[in-house]
Amino acid sequence: MATAQTLSLSGPGWSVREALGETWAWHVAAPLPEARNNVADAAAREALAPGWLAASVPGSVVDDLHRAGELADPRVARNSRAAEWVAERHWVYRRRVEVPETGAPLVLEFDGIDPGGIVFWDGVQLGAVHGLNHSARFELVDVTAGAHVLAVVVLPVPASEPQVGRTERVTLLAPRMGYGWDFVPRFLHQGIWKDVRLRIGTSAAPPVRVELLGGVGVVFVDGPAELCLDGTVVAAGTGVIEVHDPALWWPAGYGEPVLYELRTGEHTLPIGFREVRMQPNEGAPADALPYTAVVNGVPVPLVGWNWVPADAQYGSITTERVEHLVGLAAASGARILRVWGGGLIESEEFYSACDRAGLFVWQEFSQSSSGMQSAPSTDPAFVEHVRAEAREVVPRLTHHASLLMWGGGNELDEGGVPLDEQRSPALAALSEEVARLDPGRHWVATSPTGPVFHNRLDVIAAAPDDQHDVHGPWEHQGLVAHHTLYNAGTSLAHTEFGVEGMTNRRALEALVPEADRWPTGRQNPVYRHLGDWWNNTSLVQEVFGGRLDSVELVRRASQWLQATGLQYAVEADRRRWPRASMVIPWQLNESFPNAWCTSAVDFLGEPKPAFHAVTRAFVRERVTIRVDRTAWAGEHTARAEAWAWSESGRGAGSVTLRARGMDGAILAEATGETAAVRHPIAVAELVMPAPSGLFLWEAEWMVAGESIDREVVLATGDEHLAALLDLERAKLAVTAAEGTVTVSHISGPVVVGLGLADARPAGEEGFVAVTGDPRPLLPGETRSFTASPGVFSLESFNTDPRTVHTAHTLETS
Repeated sequence: MATAQTLSLSGPGWSVREALGETWAWHVAAPLPEARNNVADAAAREALAPGWLAASVPGSVVDDLHRAGELADPRVARNSRAAEWVAERHWVYRRRVEVPETGAPLVLEFDGIDPGGIVFWDGVQLGAVHGLNHSARFELVDVTAGAHVLAVVVLPVPASEPQVGRTERVTLLAPRMGYGWDFVPRFLHQGIWKDVRLRIGTSAAPPVRVELLGGVGVVFVDGPAELCLDGTVVAAGTGVIEVHDPALWWPAGYGEPVLYELRTGEHTLPIGFREVRMQPNEGAPADALPYTAVVNGVPVPLVGWNWVPADAQYGSITTERVEHLVGLAAASGARILRVWGGGLIESEEFYSACDRAGLFVWQEFSQSSSGMQSAPSTDPAFVEHVRAEAREVVPRLTHHASLLMWGGGNELDEGGVPLDEQRSPALAALSEEVARLDPGRHWVATSPTGPVFHNRLDVIAAAPDDQHDVHGPWEHQGLVAHHTLYNAGTSLAHTEFGVEGMTNRRALEALVPEADRWPTGRQNPVYRHLGDWWNNTSLVQEVFGGRLDSVELVRRASQWLQATGLQYAVEADRRRWPRASMVIPWQLNESFPNAWCTSAVDFLGEPKPAFHAVTRAFVRERVTIRVDRTAWAGEHTARAEAWAWSESGRGAGSVTLRARGMDGAILAEATGETAAVRHPIAVAELVMPAPSGLFLWEAEWMVAGESIDREVVLATGDEHLAALLDLERAKLAVTAAEGTVTVSHISGPVVVGLGLADARPAGEEGFVAVTGDPRPLLPGETRSFTASPGVFSLESFNTDPRTVHTAHTLETS
């Protein structure tokens, strides 16, 4: 099909300067400095003008100022405080644009300016962009070939509410986390955060909707288009394109996420055909909403992660970063990402990555709860504003196969009861616009949907049938209470819950100067700034008998608690499928580097042990161990159950449940037989006198002589886990070849907390990939990890750290 020329105006070549009040008017028409022979780089030439600094687009003002040396690194220690003034100013961005000879129309396009901006061409105002979700197109008239000046005045960030505030005072549908949240200090974003281009003789991409109707794929598109699969045109038309018996898009683990290409002029969009209906959960109360996804006729458990913006400075998010994080989500076995309402309407790069990965997306509008009051404004002007925002963002996303559902916002409630469209004019307006612009797509007013909010023992006991879609808790409950709570769950959907933990070593070294790393508790002002809400040093010390006397030990212990606690929570929910159909822990990633956070992946993109633990919990064929506690002190007997499930269905087999000592010796065992397994069932039970000291529970599921899955978890007969610090050192043999690291247990006791950590210098850019297995390693056992080329540290509670270079062959013992 015919294409037209596009001139990208993104990248370096921009310059920026501060403007207080309306002094920006003095700068939008100022001539650019002449190019100098000894300065080749365009951004450097711009910086020669007094008061102007080199800048990049897309980007953020804060990051441009940091690169220019005007701000200390705001992602180190408490430096973000020194950047808080930036959002109060206007900022003028400008660049030279060389217009080629052409007789075709010229259109200047902006994909996004946050919070908005005024656009000038050669000092003449073209118009404005209102709100970060809005794009804009300006037709240029009577423009001659040659050099011109494009200038943009980025507006100050408007006032809004931090996390503890009042939602009714929020006047804009925009991310609020930058105003100060539990995982982001006050760190407001401002800038030209999406691409800018000059189009020559072309039109904007048309809105597209896709349906699968009776085995026929239907694409609704304004204007002519053609549909391609693997580079071959399979259908074409104007307005409506049909494909009979199309290849289907499937969620991860259920088939290939087949994508077609829809070509409309120069625009190419990914298209996937799939049928999704949400049906009531099995055994659900009659008044419950449907939470079970039936995809192409197959019920699919929606396990996944809560997703937050990949960086609080949205304009600094790279495609590589998005693809890395989405890739981690897919590698974990997730099928859905809930895009949290305190953040963004996510980007085209994010949705395209999810399309390719087979990950569903639950997109919430940018509304969230507040600590004091959590219902949106009822002001008619605000209600009309949310309608306008929906009209802007919904049509841009309707072609994505990954988009499963829309939500009105995060944790919106009144009087502790989650809101719905009947009690909130703003939610009613959003619901109406979504139904009109994206008919057939699932919608929920908020999450949790209620009728009760909390996953909490007293709430469960009072009304177990009211646990429909619930949230919480976000903290480890302790070595006994954690199991008590999650074993008692009755929810149909558990769509936000988590466990806190310290960040990885490499991220901590980049974030906190060495002199500020100890102590690790809230008495340390640096740690208060970097994740105060999630700093559970006191609990970690209690669990380990108060014997953690270094940052390294606190970090390892806290991460072990986060990993085992989150894995148990996820598995407890999964044991209730098909009644419980949505299990979505908080949170995959973090938007700002924290010392303490509920994220499973640190800000540098390295998974924490919790990520690898939940990856095991997401497995489609799984054996898990249900216990009443980790610490059995004061109990005469210890009891465990082995549960198994298979989403694809498995034939008859057996599960053996064992207790082992830390030398690997079997203390007791029991075996249960299974018939065909699909839904979770309790297969074996083991009751024995409670041991003293550390011991293990182990469960293995065998079918036709094949080991389907095996789980091993640590327990103690004491009140705490201090004995883990006294465990004898074990000896390992390690080989590395062609991206595989093989670890063999040679001698000594069970190894606890074994894993590979990124050992590159903290400032080295790029991402590495590594698999993990959080299970204790038994004597005589061998385990393999896969890792991208790099330098890693192999470490555990009771082995000496060892450097492993995965780019070449290594053999040590």
